[in-house]
Amino acid sequence: MRRVSRPGRLILSTVTIGVLVGIGATGFHLVADRFGDILFAWVESQTAASRLPFVLIVPTVGLGLVGLILQYYPAGREGGVREVFESLEQHAGVISFNRIWNVGLSALVLAFGGSVGPEGPMVQMGALVGSLVGRRCRLTRNSLQTLVRAGAAAGISAAFRSPAGGVLMALEVFGARFNRDLTAISAAAGIAFLTRTAVLGDAYPFSLAVAPRAVPNSALLLIAPLMGLFAAPTGYLFIRWLAKFKTFFPAGWPLSARVALGGLLVGAIGVYYPQVMSAGYPVIVKTLHGGLDLKLLVMLLFLKMLATWITFGSGAVGGLFAPTLVIGAMYGGAFGFGFHALVPALVPQPELYVLLGMIVMFGSIVKGYWSGLLLIADMSGAYQALLLPGIIAGGISFLLSWELHDLSVFGLPLEHARADAVAARRDNRVLSKR
Repeated sequence: MRRVSRPGRLILSTVTIGVLVGIGATGFHLVADRFGDILFAWVESQTAASRLPFVLIVPTVGLGLVGLILQYYPAGREGGVREVFESLEQHAGVISFNRIWNVGLSALVLAFGGSVGPEGPMVQMGALVGSLVGRRCRLTRNSLQTLVRAGAAAGISAAFRSPAGGVLMALEVFGARFNRDLTAISAAAGIAFLTRTAVLGDAYPFSLAVAPRAVPNSALLLIAPLMGLFAAPTGYLFIRWLAKFKTFFPAGWPLSARVALGGLLVGAIGVYYPQVMSAGYPVIVKTLHGGLDLKLLVMLLFLKMLATWITFGSGAVGGLFAPTLVIGAMYGGAFGFGFHALVPALVPQPELYVLLGMIVMFGSIVKGYWSGLLLIADMSGAYQALLLPGIIAGGISFLLSWELHDLSVFGLPLEHARADAVAARRDNRVLSKR
């Protein structure tokens, strides 16, 4: 491998990472989503009494087993976005192969109904692949860090089906810069996306039932700013209570018992509201097609938060991107369908606000402004309709969120993102004085 030039090794590594992460994302989907579908796809069509025993027993036993593994193999607890961030900041991009345990256990938590998502583990898996490939190719420290970021971007791209979102998240969250290395990151993200979609399809999982229409100017001036304004405190509430629930379960109990209790409590919610279990993407699709009423949207907004707090507070592992998107979809749906009921002419297509809600909540909770906008645009195909309202609402949510809390949901300081937000606020003050 040393006989190959550095650019050649970087190109070969980039292609390898993209293909491997795309295949890995496919395998994760088959284990987590398909297994979860087999277990839970039928429960929503049943009465609460019919599904009660199953919805209580499966998460309790399944998550209890996962907790037992985590109890006796603590390395499985370490992983996710924060781990990738710390490997770049503190360990020069070196990631232990043991992190694969976290990916596998996260898939099981998702399959057994825990309120987690697949994207965080996919980021961890992609970064791990990038680290292993980079070390195998004997690349320099800077190149290894580039490949870790490329793997993380590839994981996001394959999980979300969004190459552009993966690249922008590498910039916003993982400290990538606009230089030649960004080409490798972009290529890995694109190859991972093509690999996954070639096998599984589903390039636009959040497409609207009818073609998206432009948001009226009056709604851009009124509803979009309001969505951004209220999304910031909602995101702050979610992050604050996510941390508080870390101490909710008895510290003296074995981890397996705490995780099992978490599964039982989530299952208890799922008896009446099964939509809060697992990643929750089907409820987003149903909302995009107008299948939920306003009261249920508001109820699911808070119950999805509660189910996620319980799952992570118990000690289970998994991703937080999917819960963020579900919370955002319920939030946006409540705005869209609520205003549509009051002034239909102002909101002719309320389903579009479901997508906009995901953008503003992503900006508030994940601290990803542009990456959230591109992710949802890629997943829905509604680029033109989302661009202007997403910039307005997402920007307000992102800026205000820094006033309320200076950490992302992953506990990352994100100093580069904070600096951008501070600069934007300073520029706004200068403009207002003029």
